[in-house]
Amino acid sequence: MSGTHANRLLAAAVIAGIASIPAAVSAASQGSPTLLALAVGFFAVVAIVALLGTNFPLQRDARADLDSAGRVWGWSNSLLATLAYGWGAAAMLAVYGLSALSWRHWWQYGAGMILFAALAYFCARYALGDRRAQPTRSGLRMLASMTLAQAAFVIGALTYLIGSGALDTQKDDWAANHIFLAGGIVLALISIVSLLTYRKLAARSAAPA
Repeated sequence: MSGTHANRLLAAAVIAGIASIPAAVSAASQGSPTLLALAVGFFAVVAIVALLGTNFPLQRDARADLDSAGRVWGWSNSLLATLAYGWGAAAMLAVYGLSALSWRHWWQYGAGMILFAALAYFCARYALGDRRAQPTRSGLRMLASMTLAQAAFVIGALTYLIGSGALDTQKDDWAANHIFLAGGIVLALISIVSLLTYRKLAARSAAPA
């Protein structure tokens, strides 16, 4: 699979994310959890389609290994993760900054997600190195380890969010919980699918010629 195809899928997810923000603000202004779920769910669905459209061809292509597809694997999944964090920040800041909902922690979580977006991008840049050069096997392993850590963190956060009953709250943080759930599901799937792809690419690289 070419980097161009991955970029097109990423662009579609970016457009969906941008389109979902005003819809989320409108839903929050109306006090409608259903409409907000549809708004954030729209972004989540398009992001997941982009994720699968990027990774499945790499998993199915018997010729794809870490040497030939490592850069596409690393950057496409890292940029999707960066987008998911960035979308969560934008949604949080817009919903609570532009609607009548009041929750004192909105800006803290928004700022935190901006930080996570930056970390996702710069960790990938460090692990993969110069875009003009082939990434090293050690760099790819490092990125896979970071992805595993992200999976553990996000799945743990989702488990707490669902298990604590926070999704049933009647307080104004209900909108934040919708954003957390949609973004968390996307990030968990990015981590899991990315790790599965890495495993297949690594197995092909280790196979005798």
